[in-house]
Amino acid sequence: MSDASSRQPGSTWSLHNGGRTAAALLAFVLAFASLSLTLGAPSATAAASSTVRVSLNANAPAVSASGEAVSVSGTITNTGSAIAHPVVHVSVSSRLLDTRSTAESWMSGKLDLPMTEVASAEASPLSSGSSTSFAVDIPGKSLKYDYGMASLPLTVTVTDGKSSTASGIRGMARSTLHLQNGPVRSPLQMSIVIPLTLPADTDLFGPSGTARAEAWEHAIGPDSQVQRTLDAFQGQPVTFAVDPALIDPPAAADNNVPSASASPSSSSSGSGSGSGSGTESSGSAPSDSAGTSNSTSGGDHSSDPGSDTATPNPTSTAAGTSGTTDDTDSSDDSSDSNSDNTGGATDGATDQDSQSPSPSESSTTQPTTSQGRIDAAVDDLTDRLTSLGDEQAVWWLPDDDPDLSALQRAGAPGKALARRDFARPLPDAVKDLGDTRLVWPSADLSASSITTWAKSLAARSKGDAVALLPGRSVGQSQTSTTTHRVSGTSGVITYDESLSRIFSKSTTSPGTETSRLLTQLMALYLQSPGTARSLTLVAPRSGGANPVQLAAQVGALTEADWVSLRSGRQTAEALRTAPKTSLLSQPRKGTPFPKPPARAITPAELADLSRSRSRLSALQSALVGGDDVIPQRKRGLDIVGSTRWRGAPAKLAEVADRDTDAVSSMLRKLSIRSSTINFFADSGDISVTVSNELNRPVRDLQLHLLPRTFLIRVTDDVQQVDIDAESRATAHFHIEAVGGGTVPLDAMLIAPNGTPLTDKDAPSQVKINVHPTSGWIMWVLGVLAGLILLIGLLRAVRRGPRTATEPVAADTPTPNDAIVDAGQRRPQNDDQHDDDHDNEHDNNEHNDEGTDTDDD
Repeated sequence: MSDASSRQPGSTWSLHNGGRTAAALLAFVLAFASLSLTLGAPSATAAASSTVRVSLNANAPAVSASGEAVSVSGTITNTGSAIAHPVVHVSVSSRLLDTRSTAESWMSGKLDLPMTEVASAEASPLSSGSSTSFAVDIPGKSLKYDYGMASLPLTVTVTDGKSSTASGIRGMARSTLHLQNGPVRSPLQMSIVIPLTLPADTDLFGPSGTARAEAWEHAIGPDSQVQRTLDAFQGQPVTFAVDPALIDPPAAADNNVPSASASPSSSSSGSGSGSGSGTESSGSAPSDSAGTSNSTSGGDHSSDPGSDTATPNPTSTAAGTSGTTDDTDSSDDSSDSNSDNTGGATDGATDQDSQSPSPSESSTTQPTTSQGRIDAAVDDLTDRLTSLGDEQAVWWLPDDDPDLSALQRAGAPGKALARRDFARPLPDAVKDLGDTRLVWPSADLSASSITTWAKSLAARSKGDAVALLPGRSVGQSQTSTTTHRVSGTSGVITYDESLSRIFSKSTTSPGTETSRLLTQLMALYLQSPGTARSLTLVAPRSGGANPVQLAAQVGALTEADWVSLRSGRQTAEALRTAPKTSLLSQPRKGTPFPKPPARAITPAELADLSRSRSRLSALQSALVGGDDVIPQRKRGLDIVGSTRWRGAPAKLAEVADRDTDAVSSMLRKLSIRSSTINFFADSGDISVTVSNELNRPVRDLQLHLLPRTFLIRVTDDVQQVDIDAESRATAHFHIEAVGGGTVPLDAMLIAPNGTPLTDKDAPSQVKINVHPTSGWIMWVLGVLAGLILLIGLLRAVRRGPRTATEPVAADTPTPNDAIVDAGQRRPQNDDQHDDDHDNEHDNNEHNDEGTDTDDD
């Protein structure tokens, strides 16, 4: 028993050590087997110190069958020292990536797997900083797998020389290989939505001129992102979400209105973009706003007697009016699509073109005017959209793609702006494309808000109003389908945010993202192969996604039998037969895609917008043909509410300030000429001159005069004024003097709708120097008359009475013919006659001497 007890410990020890030895041997065998499998295959973790960047293209083919050769291609860029003999190795693992989490772990580098090299190829020598392309063909015999459907890990490794040891690896990239050997049951029904919107370019919405034309050509012209997107997706089954502003540009931010002689745009898009020189005048020459007006009163009391006081005859016709008004949400700018929308000669505009070329000219000559260039770009894009194939569809966003979430937060002014955008109809030129409207909020909104906006859009557009929302907006049990019937809408489409993020990612290695997307979709399909399911992918509005890469991924999806792409028409049909559901009151928490940048619109900008619109409404009520041109100008103000400005508050502020300044400058073209009037009367008329520098006449303006003191009284303080384009008119007011002094009068222009056109805080002023005749002036004149009389009397008293003086004989003798015969001559001799004459002469001399003595 002692022997037994002594051997027991030894036996136990032997068995224990024997077990450890067996385990170590098994581990050695497994390690050797693994090493033999991976011999010559670089480790998937060997690229930590990479000096080569590997960019992959999509595999060719993207989906292959077992035993089918596959080509792996791409570009390698050397970021380190020179590589004399670069070699590209392609390795594959047999491990299935059959779940979405496993696939993402592999692609993100969190999962390491043993790899087997299946092909290699040499590349051109690489100096530091240089790049070269490569292509490695995997022979079919190396890809014989029995899987019916599989996504397999794949690596591309670059070494300096043929050695694949860790020390020789210069760079590596991960991807996947997709195999399909059998039929697919119930493939995933996929819809793809691609937005086409305008960028956040301030020049698009500036004044008429070259800069605006170049901006529109850059935004929608032949080399634009929009046109390149249409080119890339040509023939592929996608749905385009289009902002109507692309083919219906808003009015330029000019500080004048188009002249009545300017022709509407000949653009077939019905954009309403017209051009006019604004240098044509339908009245007299423009007045000098710095001059002083003439004035009249009871006498000649003008301080500027040379001023022109003629009132021009009003014209009774101009451009035809549409009869629309703009102060209601439902009809703000509904008739703008065929109206003029560019200003004439403006201070800020550089375009002095007279009008757009006619359609016949446009077809044979290159447009030379800035507006003609915009019209040509609009026409070209309209033609592209109307020529899309049946596999593609156009769904229309509300005009100018309003930022619903931001505008709703802004309260009543923001909601009013959104309603105006929702109310604008589609241009006539594209109505054949369909009138399906799309509500696509840029950030999460409540279910009640979504249905409210959808109802509003459907009622105003008289078409289907579909909501495009993230999958978080519906319950978890409803995520197997992407189409839903929701009360209050024409349908709801929910999109997969994580897959859309992969689909839209712009990268230097597009093949990597294509492989990632195909792997995720296969894993999603393998979760329930026999169940009918659908999903939707969207691209971001910002235009940041590369359209060529997006189209390449769509092309790869067409090769995957587990995915069936829907055309726009098929998506619309699916909405009609979709299951009925309801939206969550608030979307579930998650990582939104596209991630909305910070909202840019502010309450101050919305307040400025409201004031500018009110002032334009006032001008519209007075302007001849105002219903043709002002609604488009108002629409040009509403661009501040667009989604495009998210993340660009400085650009939005620039646009808003420029629009406000342009409206203020336009209203200042209706001005009251300041003057100073000398008024020497108890009552009488004065004249006030009003200038109109606008390109169109104004009618029924009311000119108000309000004295700031009670020294005068204006008996009728309101006069109606009609003024021709680029002319001036004079209004006459009757005033009564109450006292003397200088009286300032506030002069204001009031539009026919009762809105002041003159700033209440800075009205024009007319000054009157009042000198009433019943006042101190009469006392002064009376005193002066009395003084003159008194001085005269004093001078008369000092001189005394004056004696009359005998008339002095004339120095010249009386002519003979003047002597008249007084009667018969008495006979007398000559001597006696002479003596009598002498005596008489002596007596006269004696009498004269006596008179002189008395005087002395």
